[in-house]
Amino acid sequence: MLKPYEYNRIKYLTFDLVNVYHSVNDKSTVEAVYAQVATEILQIAENADLVSENNLSVKVAIQEYLSAIDNPKLSREQAEKLLTELKTLVEAFHLPSEAQMKKAFKKVKKLKIPATSQWDLRDVTYFAWNEVSSSRKYLLTADGRGFYGSISGSMKNICAICQKTSIVTQFLATTKRGADGTYTKNGTYICLDSEQCNQQIQAKEGLDHFLEIIKEK
Repeated sequence: MLKPYEYNRIKYLTFDLVNVYHSVNDKSTVEAVYAQVATEILQIAENADLVSENNLSVKVAIQEYLSAIDNPKLSREQAEKLLTELKTLVEAFHLPSEAQMKKAFKKVKKLKIPATSQWDLRDVTYFAWNEVSSSRKYLLTADGRGFYGSISGSMKNICAICQKTSIVTQFLATTKRGADGTYTKNGTYICLDSEQCNQQIQAKEGLDHFLEIIKEK
């Protein structure tokens, strides 16, 4: 299975290739760009689980996909159709039960869990929501860990998680509590809209580094 962020990377590379097809006239340049795109997508397939939930071989599906996009006349609409078919190979985020969520945030009293039905879990690398009343953002990772912190302000800048320029907010989490009642907070700027952030993630390193910053020491 492909991870959501791996699918996002393939999507980005595909649309970049389509743009080259329709803006570059030099055949050797176009072929070189396709070769680069194909190499990276094949590398993603190498790292993926070999078989999807519907028993399709990911590697075979990727090879068929690469053959389909090896076409200088490929339109954006055709690429979107191919990507929709490829999305069936994406592993959906496993959303914990309400009881499991409360356990992940056991230090939070009266946790307000949002409606989740509107989320396409194949787009989700991490699940998060903003709680306006407390100015908090809650995050759940794929392995079931829960993190939360305060959010304040909004500005256009680079998100620490997805590494894209977005409307970001300052996220601060308590990372150390002293016996004398003192505490330390750490954080950085991340997307205010976590759904958009998930759609922009193309690698997991940004998320991993962010969680390292905000975890309790």
